[in-house]
Amino acid sequence: MLDRLQAELKASMMARDAARTAVLRMALAAYKNEAVAKGLGPQGVLADADALAVMKRLVKSREDSVEQFTKAGYADRAATELAEIQVLKEFLPSMLGGAQLEEAVRAAIALTGAQSRKDMGAVMKALQATHGGAYDGKAASQIVNSLLA
Repeated sequence: MLDRLQAELKASMMARDAARTAVLRMALAAYKNEAVAKGLGPQGVLADADALAVMKRLVKSREDSVEQFTKAGYADRAATELAEIQVLKEFLPSMLGGAQLEEAVRAAIALTGAQSRKDMGAVMKALQATHGGAYDGKAASQIVNSLLA
């Protein structure tokens, strides 16, 4: 992911796309900060799972900001955050959604033999083990809650 981030940053700089460049610089800084935190140094390469976690964290932060700006009536700032989310999502794998996510949750429930909401942790662990970060945890937990109710 580091190579891709650097290549995309270079391309956006060449295209003089200031907004995209700013988002990519911020993402690259977050990536390097995580590498330093993991003891790899600023030039270190994170494992794919760690790199995805960084990107997901950045997207989640922007989504929270959109919600807050919308509540406060700052539509222009919310739109800026949404544009940043679009750039960041290019670096995330395609996510399971809708029927695919429900099918994955049903498979995890069957795999774990879950019977009630008390078993939600085991279901989420099984889902994480089989699908990694390719799903929205909040949506998955809502589906688990509805199926185990």
